Amino acid sequence: MPRRHPAARRPRKRGPIFRYPVMRGFSPRLLADVDQLELTRNYLYPSYVGVLLQRWTRFMHKSPYLRFRDTDIGPEFPPPVCDCCFDPYEARVLLEFVTLALPRKSAKELRKRLDELDDVY
Repeated sequence: MPRRHPAARRPRKRGPIFRYPVMRGFSPRLLADVDQLELTRNYLYPSYVGVLLQRWTRFMHKSPYLRFRDTDIGPEFPPPVCDCCFDPYEARVLLEFVTLALPRKSAKELRKRLDELDDVY
């Protein structure tokens, strides 16, 4: 009887796996508290706090000219609603809501990172 190729026995991959962005540089306690908060609040979904923090960080590391140009769209344009027209100040407000909803130690750790980013501005 011929021998089967080892790859024929292994299950095939089903496709690409979507990975949520990981909040790097935080304690496991904060990550667990954020996961719990994302599951219990209706205005958050899994890994949304990481997405908000990532977008706020990218926005704060732009040059001041680009920051002003990206947010000053004028009254003649409707407010952005799609993901590509993301409002970074809305992300900052939601991150503030998250810090208010977190336990004291976790909120202190997240607020420290947000204060570092706010000092850039």
